[in-house]
Amino acid sequence: MSKKNLLSGRDKELQELAEQYEAAKADNKPIYLDADDLADLADWYAMRGKDEQAVEVVEYGLNIHPDSTPLLVEQAYLLIDAQERDKAKQIIDRISEDYSSEVKVLKANILLGEGKTEEAEQLLDTIEDKEDLANIVDVAYMYIDMGYPDKALSWLDTGLERYAEEEAFLAATADCFHAQGLNEKAETFYNKLIDKNPYSAPYWFGLARCYFEQQQFDKAIEACDYATVADEEFADAYIMKGHAFYQLGNEESALENYTLAEKYKAINPEFLQMFIGLNEISKGHWAEGYQHIELAIQSKDADSMVLPSLYAHAALCLYKLGKKRKAAQYFKKSHEIDPEDIDPYLIEGRMYMEDGDIDKAVKKWALALEYAPYADTWNEIGIYSLELGQLSYARLAFEHVSELDPLFENINEKLAALYLLLKDKENFQKYNQLCKRPFQLEDLKEIEKLLESEEQKDLAKAMKNILNALQ
Repeated sequence: MSKKNLLSGRDKELQELAEQYEAAKADNKPIYLDADDLADLADWYAMRGKDEQAVEVVEYGLNIHPDSTPLLVEQAYLLIDAQERDKAKQIIDRISEDYSSEVKVLKANILLGEGKTEEAEQLLDTIEDKEDLANIVDVAYMYIDMGYPDKALSWLDTGLERYAEEEAFLAATADCFHAQGLNEKAETFYNKLIDKNPYSAPYWFGLARCYFEQQQFDKAIEACDYATVADEEFADAYIMKGHAFYQLGNEESALENYTLAEKYKAINPEFLQMFIGLNEISKGHWAEGYQHIELAIQSKDADSMVLPSLYAHAALCLYKLGKKRKAAQYFKKSHEIDPEDIDPYLIEGRMYMEDGDIDKAVKKWALALEYAPYADTWNEIGIYSLELGQLSYARLAFEHVSELDPLFENINEKLAALYLLLKDKENFQKYNQLCKRPFQLEDLKEIEKLLESEEQKDLAKAMKNILNALQ
């Protein structure tokens, strides 16, 4: 699909068209629609994550209009979205109107996917009316979708004077700024769009994405609520709400929204099993966690990318349940699937560290660092060590994070709190002055009470509470 933000009027028309199409299908009656309407209807379904319906509409349309350029273009985009670019190229070869701008944009998309940037730009340069709004928007979204938002912005700049108040132009500009990570600028444009059409789910969802990426999770949830009021079946909003609630520590509401997203077929059932399983594991419910993770592993649609992590988490559960031989088999399986996936090594290392087998833990973490010697890896080791009350290992890990990436999020806060707990005044002062919000006297008095405990895990828990309060 072209992934455009559809205009409000056309969006309403297509919703009515979808109702007519689905009613005819339910009654097993034929319905005649022109090729352009069918192509737009397929795109409308695809934008809402209803890929099966989108494919079905295109196939239905091609039975009526076998050589329709708009339908063939839409079919090619659906194949591209499904990572079937070779099949998409075969569809493109069937299109006779290769002079049209939409076909040129489609071909440029294929070229960009093959890394042929110059060839793509040369092809786009042959578009006759480059200042036409539809062409500007089409090219901008192509570049946004393919990860070149800076090139999209250069095309949008050409239409700034003529189309500054046009809804399609504002939508493309908002999405472009969001793709560049310029969320405050993107917010401005999404709000303009909402003023024009307060019942547009995509515009509210665009605003929610900006809030989420700025960690304004409550605002993201509120924007998603407006999106689902506008369109109850806008599944991406439920996924975003689920993520936001999870970040706020509300697993119950997160699960509720993920379940709604699964209802509208935006996420797979195994994702739900994985989420529930990981949530149970975080609570120390090993038998329940294993049950759900095993269901995710056995699913025929299980994502191969997450399988190593799933096997590792299942192994952790088995180990905790006393089934150490089977746990070892599951860890071995996770390494066989992807020897360079660091998640299993980190989880296995944590397991040994918690059992007091520090040598084995360090060896597993060393393997993780061998494959990924990055700040993120050291941070994970630091967090695991912190949660287990191993403050000296946490200090070592977080020091490495600071060396590799001095701007790593909250690293100065972590180190300041650690050195405070370790009663290292000099290093505490060093990192405290680098914090976004340095510890104040009232913070220190509260921590002094906590330091009366000699239990390391109590200190680690206290530190986590301190860090959470500072964020």
